[in-house]
Amino acid sequence: METWGKISDSILAQAGYLSVFYIAIIFLVSMDLWSGVRKARKRGEARMSFGYRRTLDKLARYINIMLAITAVDMIVLISPIYLALESLPAFPYLSLLAVIFIAIIEIKSMCEKAEDKQRFKSTSMLAGKVIASKDDISKMIEEIMSYMNTTDQQYIKDNEKPKEQ
Repeated sequence: METWGKISDSILAQAGYLSVFYIAIIFLVSMDLWSGVRKARKRGEARMSFGYRRTLDKLARYINIMLAITAVDMIVLISPIYLALESLPAFPYLSLLAVIFIAIIEIKSMCEKAEDKQRFKSTSMLAGKVIASKDDISKMIEEIMSYMNTTDQQYIKDNEKPKEQ
């Protein structure tokens, strides 16, 4: 009975830490969403449900990963080996590492410049045009030269397909 008491005490003690970790993930994803909306406004792009859905998908993936890692942490904390180690404090170490890793990813995403996002778009447009003209070397060179001689914003504007009504 004493073992089950230790196990339940250990799990309950982790609830506070884990709730902070999960709230931190929600906060980080929300900050990334806010940053993405600001960047889209700066670029003059419409904010569409696709971007919001991507944010929810990302949040769901992060929470799923955290649930799995939390389960591993709890298994470690209730294992007889860990219970025998009195000197090591009970703490969800793996969950903490996962939150730090997620935080690094989200902070990097928030720090990306809006101009870099346009560069990715223009580069992918160029790649599509080069692949489409793979049989015609002169057309391929012409596309590359066109890309090299214009700004990313102008290249996107010149090569975007008109939206259908």
